[in-house]
Amino acid sequence: WRLPSIRELQTLVHYGAANPAIDASYFPNTIASYFWSAASDGPLPADAWFVSFYDGTVRAYVKTYDLPVRLVRGGQF
Repeated sequence: WRLPSIRELQTLVHYGAANPAIDASYFPNTIASYFWSAASDGPLPADAWFVSFYDGTVRAYVKTYDLPVRLVRGGQF
């Protein structure tokens, strides 16, 4: 198990849905929140990228902020 890349996490966003912006038939009980990716923000190594499952936006924030994660299973990304 590992943190997903930002692109992998973005593939879960359902832009026709909101609060949460995800297909609830595949991912039931997903909370509308921000979820961390494994991607650090290049110019700001103390920050990492996350996806908002409120509305599907992507942003970076300081890594010490307490956000949930959605793990993926598989090889290297």
